[in-house]
Amino acid sequence: MKQILLRPMMYATILALLMLACSSAASGTATVSVPEPLAPASDELALTALPNGLLDVGGRKLWFQCVGKGTPTVILEAGQGDTSYNWIKVQTGGDGSYRVCSYDRANLGESEAAPKPRTYLDMAHDLHALLTNAHIEGPYILVGHSGGGLLVRVFRDEYPEEVAGLVLVDAAHPDMGQRLLEGLPPISLFESKALREWRIWLSYMSDSQGSAYRDEEGLDTKANNAQVKAAKPLGDLPVVVISRSPDNTTFEGAPLLPARTNAKLRQIWQELQSELAGLSSNSTHIIASHAGHSIQREEPELVIDAIRKLVNEARDRMGLTIPPALPADQAAMAHTPRFLRVVEKQEIKDGKLIYRDAVYYTDTAGDAEILKLSLLSGSLLEGENLDERSILTNSADEQQHEAMIDATWVCRSQDTFVLELQIVDQARNSSEPMNLTFQCPAPKVYISPSLIIGLVIGLALLGLAIWLLVRYRRSRLVPVGQQ
Repeated sequence: MKQILLRPMMYATILALLMLACSSAASGTATVSVPEPLAPASDELALTALPNGLLDVGGRKLWFQCVGKGTPTVILEAGQGDTSYNWIKVQTGGDGSYRVCSYDRANLGESEAAPKPRTYLDMAHDLHALLTNAHIEGPYILVGHSGGGLLVRVFRDEYPEEVAGLVLVDAAHPDMGQRLLEGLPPISLFESKALREWRIWLSYMSDSQGSAYRDEEGLDTKANNAQVKAAKPLGDLPVVVISRSPDNTTFEGAPLLPARTNAKLRQIWQELQSELAGLSSNSTHIIASHAGHSIQREEPELVIDAIRKLVNEARDRMGLTIPPALPADQAAMAHTPRFLRVVEKQEIKDGKLIYRDAVYYTDTAGDAEILKLSLLSGSLLEGENLDERSILTNSADEQQHEAMIDATWVCRSQDTFVLELQIVDQARNSSEPMNLTFQCPAPKVYISPSLIIGLVIGLALLGLAIWLLVRYRRSRLVPVGQQ
């Protein structure tokens, strides 16, 4: 009975409130406002940004990893065919007072595949979806190496209000394919293999259609160059261009050219870099002292300093106080990563001894991020190198209990090699170093079974051809009457 009496009273109350609201609006004493989304005043009010992992960007997933905290956010864009691994020294070399994120584009690294061919516009949309879904807020400072320098220009053109500055690290130029082709000597019938390979690659960079060069990303370079050229001017956007040393004669991953041709291409490259510096009226051009194309690995401090410069400028424009270097609380410093044990396996492959060491470690905070490698004994062969490695693929839960990283060493020469390993976390705490020793014998002469099979088949075919030829010659020598 009480419920039956309450319902008419409730309806009457609601009706009275509605009439009062209408009456107030008519007399001008009430205002009607449409709620607008509020920009967060600080990281604490924003949706929590994801630190790393695979994230869906529309039917497929991209791998990303972030370190540090604070605005603006720095986005590291690798060169063509490269992964986030190439940025490890830059990503972990800052002071942690601003967020730095890297990722693997589709068809590369830990990310999933995407339909080919692909354009920079496709990739810009992928990156924007990744940042949105991971709650990684702008404004962004985009750092592009090589072909990544072209991609960040297209991203800025698509989302100009979200970009606070660009750092171009020995970045590509949309005209580089044709301009560098013109620096090669005229085509000759008997030119070297190195020249032929350079022509194939530069033709691809100019126009991927019909080129013999293939890349795993499946880029449409003709469309990409057109998209970069169609981008709107940068105006006074803060830009830092970092170019390779003009005295470094190496072209990473490319065959060696004659000295005169090499010098010509390096001159053209520096001219292209100067043109990039002219894209903005607010640009700075820095020349590396000794690095070649991979400045982020050879002179990472140049890139880190350039990023910090643009971060500070962006904060000044935003009226933000530059925070002290992280970590700010002592709790983050109260732990260090710790090695647990090593499980070693050996195998012989192609005549070489291979050590595969499974290194187990733990980190109570679950924020271990890099593995530092140092060679204490032994010497590397030309072309070999040691570098820092990201270990963010180990989840926080794994690290807090027991995580594993692998240390693989291929014996390419006879020597005793001692490798030092050290784990560093986001609070810049380092584990106690651990040494691994590799006793390497001289590599044995190795003949591939497929080569042996090929030789046997080749000799058999040669024997068959000789036999048929002998039969044919004998048949020609037999008198006509005896046939």
